[in-house]
Amino acid sequence: MSMTATSVDQSTRSSRIEKAFDLMTAKNFEAAEAELNAGAEDAAQAQDKVMEALFYSTLGVLHKLKKDFKGAWRFYDKAEKILPEDPALKLISARLLVEVFGQLDTAIKKAEKVLNLAKNDRPFTHQAQATLGLAYLKKGDKKRALQCLNDAMAEDFDGIISAGNIDLKLLEALSRKKLGLTECKQYLEKAHLFAQKTGEERLEGVFLKLIQSFPGP
Repeated sequence: MSMTATSVDQSTRSSRIEKAFDLMTAKNFEAAEAELNAGAEDAAQAQDKVMEALFYSTLGVLHKLKKDFKGAWRFYDKAEKILPEDPALKLISARLLVEVFGQLDTAIKKAEKVLNLAKNDRPFTHQAQATLGLAYLKKGDKKRALQCLNDAMAEDFDGIISAGNIDLKLLEALSRKKLGLTECKQYLEKAHLFAQKTGEERLEGVFLKLIQSFPGP
């Protein structure tokens, strides 16, 4: 197959995913699922592993929207098996394991794998540390959870592209339990300064309001 033909095919598959997202936005889940299944089959026949994994991952998103978490896990797992070294897929499945299924040890292994696979990619390591912290907190290991929070804000979030990518779930979970309030407030202060640095005024305001309402010292 020529490069031109390959590019056309990939463009068609990408358009299919865009169409599926439009259908999901319109809550036409049945049509979106049909579009994604057809796309996954087409990508598999073309041996386009990246697109095949993307179709399955999007099917995972669809089933998560439908609150069908077992279905979501099945498709995320399928995508991860196609691209076992993809850190994004590992993070998605790790979060689902923590937040829905409570399979904390497996989630920890996946997050640690992300830290090895993407050790120089700050956005991935930030999300992996937050995921690890959530898993350790659910296991009752407060010390490790707090260490993960500190690691997640290391170097004042330097390397994270946007303040919108700063994970707040670990902070929320710790603050609800009134754990590490000093560290939690420091996290918000660093996030606020980062938003100032990147010129994201809306997020700067959001972080400032959170700091002002935060119960920490």
